[in-house]
Amino acid sequence: MELSNRCNAACPMCPRNIHGGKENPHIINAELSLEDCKKMFDPVFIKQLRHMYMCGNYGDPIMAKDTLEIFKYFREHNPKIYLRMHTNAGARPAKWWTELAKTIGKQGRVIFSVDGLEDTNHLYRQYVNWNKLMENVKAYISTGSNTHWDYLIFRHNEHQIKEAEKFSKQLGFSQFIP
Repeated sequence: MELSNRCNAACPMCPRNIHGGKENPHIINAELSLEDCKKMFDPVFIKQLRHMYMCGNYGDPIMAKDTLEIFKYFREHNPKIYLRMHTNAGARPAKWWTELAKTIGKQGRVIFSVDGLEDTNHLYRQYVNWNKLMENVKAYISTGSNTHWDYLIFRHNEHQIKEAEKFSKQLGFSQFIP
């Protein structure tokens, strides 16, 4: 499900902007609300699902106003559904991430897209603040929920793969995927 085409980052290869700069003029910065999702996915339908995945082709799911409430809605109507989300984690307060982790629990995971360490992540994930990202990652991991670190490899960060993998283990990530 693509909840939003809003994003806090400006990754150079993302189609929502032009080479990490000016926003693509075809992007309308829209999002789905909880009410939209309730109209599209009634409880009978949700009960049939095994998996619901939020990832953005044009945006990051955390940028939609009702992301957490939508996850809660799906969980309420299907306690066994596997909930998953892909994100750069550079937005929202830490408390929001803790609540998301409690909602997803062991029946799902969040995949954090972190492409380097403090000195390189921002080179591709432009405008993602490292300290905010780490605060959110730590809040999520502190609940014991499943987490994956997805690491895109570029020339500017390839020398950090082993160090990032070691760091991911120190933080408590379930898996590191370069």
